[in-house]
Amino acid sequence: MTGRARLGKARKRARHGAKQARLLLKKHGHKIDPAHRAEVQAALDKLEQATAGSDVAAVYDALKTLDERVDERLGHLRKSPTREYVESIGVAVLIALLLRAFIVEAFTIPSGSMIPTLAVGDFLFVNKLSYGVRLPFVNRMLWQWDAPERGDVVVFVYPCDPSLDYIKRVVGLPGDTVYVDPNGFAFVNGELATEASQGRFDAYDDYRGSEPSTNNCGPFLDKFAARLDGTSFVALHCGGAEPMSPRVDDVRTWEPLSQYRNCAPDAPPMRRPWKVPEGHVFVMGDNRRNSQDSRFWGFVPFGSIKGKAMFIWLSWDGGPPLSRPWEKIRWDRLFQGIHHST
Repeated sequence: MTGRARLGKARKRARHGAKQARLLLKKHGHKIDPAHRAEVQAALDKLEQATAGSDVAAVYDALKTLDERVDERLGHLRKSPTREYVESIGVAVLIALLLRAFIVEAFTIPSGSMIPTLAVGDFLFVNKLSYGVRLPFVNRMLWQWDAPERGDVVVFVYPCDPSLDYIKRVVGLPGDTVYVDPNGFAFVNGELATEASQGRFDAYDDYRGSEPSTNNCGPFLDKFAARLDGTSFVALHCGGAEPMSPRVDDVRTWEPLSQYRNCAPDAPPMRRPWKVPEGHVFVMGDNRRNSQDSRFWGFVPFGSIKGKAMFIWLSWDGGPPLSRPWEKIRWDRLFQGIHHST
């Protein structure tokens, strides 16, 4: 090693040692005797003088002296490497937990209820500050600065099992009257949400991964270009829309909710208009004939909404074998946004 390289290495170690000594003096200097503090400061000044020169041996001697004085006078206040390591991990874990609880959370799509917007195996991020600050575990909003809009894709606590999270699309807002016909077409305030047929949907298997087929329509799913307010998406239906037959004034509010909520997997959906109460939303899956949603178990309170879906950061197809891992990633879905405005 050349003399210049040795001097550079010595100066680097000296700067690190001086930085640590200054931090200890700043944080704990008031806890020790002033004479002892002066000893450490003198050793620190000597090291800085040696670092300004070109004598490598002098730099190392001054660094050794500083280490000795710090150990003698501040050693009992210095954290051990193990303690620093544990504290660093603790801080990192705490920050991660706070981020997950209040800001951003990762979510995995386990079922096909949101096909074709979301595929089984999609991994996405949810913005937990979209509508306000929510208190975890108690399902209450601490501060709310916005409200869900029609068309938003939201993650929420499943009303039938608080240990589960569901993801659906907001169809009805507080005060709306919502009726859904047998084929899953939604009438909001008496008007059919704008939908236009795009023909047969033949890519179902590409979205369901290794999940057993739950398509209640057999091979005859049709896709429709849909729009709720300013959000456009594609919904899957089995057949066309039927006229809104129930009387508009035959409206229920699901009060009390427990009287109407039916969480059985084979429960039939309600066939009457429902008025969304204040502080709640009516949600549905985009795979309309293959989704357990508000038609079965009622409205979702604002406090149960964890956040608004942002984008897909990974899409994992459970179908291909592990021997071909490159085929298990749906590359075209990576970093795909969830919401599309029109």
